[in-house]
Amino acid sequence: MIVYSQKIIRFVNDIKGIIKDVLSNEVRLRVERNRFYDPVQNFSYPIQVVVFNNKSMLGYFDPTFYELGFHECLMLANREQLQNVIRHELAHYITFIHYGGALPPHSSQFRAFCQKMGWGEEVYRASTCLEEGAEASHLQDSTLLRKVQKLMALASSANKNEAEQAMIKSQQLLLKHNVDARYVGGDGEEKVLLKRILKQKKVSSKVRAIAKILNTFFVTTVYNRGGDFTYLEILGSAVNVEIAEYVAGVLESELDHLWQQAQKQARLKGTIAKNSFFLGLAKGYCDKIEALKREYNSEVQSALMVIEKQLTDAQAMAYPHLRFTRSSGGYCQESSALGEQMGKHLNIHPAVCRASNPSEALIGYEQ
Repeated sequence: MIVYSQKIIRFVNDIKGIIKDVLSNEVRLRVERNRFYDPVQNFSYPIQVVVFNNKSMLGYFDPTFYELGFHECLMLANREQLQNVIRHELAHYITFIHYGGALPPHSSQFRAFCQKMGWGEEVYRASTCLEEGAEASHLQDSTLLRKVQKLMALASSANKNEAEQAMIKSQQLLLKHNVDARYVGGDGEEKVLLKRILKQKKVSSKVRAIAKILNTFFVTTVYNRGGDFTYLEILGSAVNVEIAEYVAGVLESELDHLWQQAQKQARLKGTIAKNSFFLGLAKGYCDKIEALKREYNSEVQSALMVIEKQLTDAQAMAYPHLRFTRSSGGYCQESSALGEQMGKHLNIHPAVCRASNPSEALIGYEQ
């Protein structure tokens, strides 16, 4: 996952400085602000840098987002190693610009470019030597995740009160963890992580509904365009992002199932009715969670305000140039009202054990 903190932002800016220096003085390309100009393609390209912590390599180039990624452990690397990893990923970037994405990652063209630049084996193999144990671990996150999943599983109970109490307890457990643990790094800085999910051709009402529901799990969501697709990006602490990703995988298929139930119940049809139903469903579920929050004592209410402020700050840190857009379209009041009613009785309860297949999790709807 992509990682953010104030220290990491400073590291990203340092990497950008090295990239600009390499592009200008070694590759001999024109650099202006956060873009560089390639005379072969007669086009300028972005210098987009992120830091990650969950892959077995030191760096990557993602052509979908024109994104250069560097492992968090490089913050502790010497300058020469960091520069060589940067040169390696820039070689991937420029090779992609000149030849497209059909070539193997370390093709003869990639190697020829490195040789042309005078970069030897120390650059050619620079991103393949992540030492064992260098990946960040989140053992405490896994423990909390299991506890929350167990509580969510109780939401399948036929006893309405027991199901509601399980949902309340899962929310309280997440709340306590967010307030107490704060996911701070070794230097005392709070870290947030970003993960991309739900690859779609465009942002649908179903994805918007899923995003609204995910926001009740102490994360914030943003839509990001990459190539011909749009992704939903989840931002928050590691365990909250993991729980939200799991819930999203369940909702992606099960919202369609709930729409089929609604069609039979009220004989609804058409895209407008379907979109209105999804957004109504999300509103009903979110209203239920907000009602639960209003029952918390003043101390918990204050904690919720702290978490909301933290998420707002995290979003501003990860997306300094974020733009907000409004969706428009037709509206069906009957579908929206039915969706809202069903959303108020929707309990999400993933399987107790983590499942790679979302179908192994459950969605509960109380009649």
